[in-house]
Amino acid sequence: MTLGVSPPIYTSPDGVVYSAEDVVRVLTPLSSTNRLDRIQSVLSRRLTSVSLGVEDLHHEHNGAACLRTAEGLGIHHIYAAEIRNTYPLPNSEASSAKETRRIPRGISMHAHRWIELTTFRGNQNTHAGVEMVRAAQSNGYQVYGAGPRGQFELLELPMDKPIMVLFGNEAQGLQAETMAACDGVFRIPMFGFTESFNISVSVGMVLEQLGARRRAQLSEIGINGELSSDEQLRLTAEWLARDMKRVDLILHRQLG
Repeated sequence: MTLGVSPPIYTSPDGVVYSAEDVVRVLTPLSSTNRLDRIQSVLSRRLTSVSLGVEDLHHEHNGAACLRTAEGLGIHHIYAAEIRNTYPLPNSEASSAKETRRIPRGISMHAHRWIELTTFRGNQNTHAGVEMVRAAQSNGYQVYGAGPRGQFELLELPMDKPIMVLFGNEAQGLQAETMAACDGVFRIPMFGFTESFNISVSVGMVLEQLGARRRAQLSEIGINGELSSDEQLRLTAEWLARDMKRVDLILHRQLG
């Protein structure tokens, strides 16, 4: 632990704050060895310098499929701009069932539970898509929007800095304001009569390519993933806790 840096914490469902290290220590004996090994293996390979952005997706199954694809490829951060449509989350995890559509679980496979999803709705001064792009840029990402007339082809996207790739609505694509706020625009080469791919297919193609390039860079310096040890510890505590029934009661009895 770096001197002066607070240790990672975990907040229980009843709002009590615990040391993540203590939570892992208490919950590890209650979990299977295979489960803990799986959690640690996944976290050790997470990518944070490649992220996904989506704007105003209309169809629930597309949003869910994008989440599943990104999580399966080890992408940890997803940004969603909500303009006319709310990005789908399960009703049980939403603040309002009227505002949020349900994820088709057969498509998402609960992927939303294992990624960091940040949503943007904009305000009277800032368009939601622009707000999302600026937030990603402030977090150090170069943002490249997907468009049929992009100046970059997919394999030409620069990987010298963290990168977010941004996809728009299934029918209209990215809105003009959002596109203008991006650092650049890229396209996926097409060689047939079909003019475009389904968005979830496009997301899979792009993230697989960028993820493979980033992992090759990491391999050269001898590492597999990009989460810090503190982030891995915090997430291990959170993910172990999700497997437990009445975890708040368990932690109260063991840790006070």
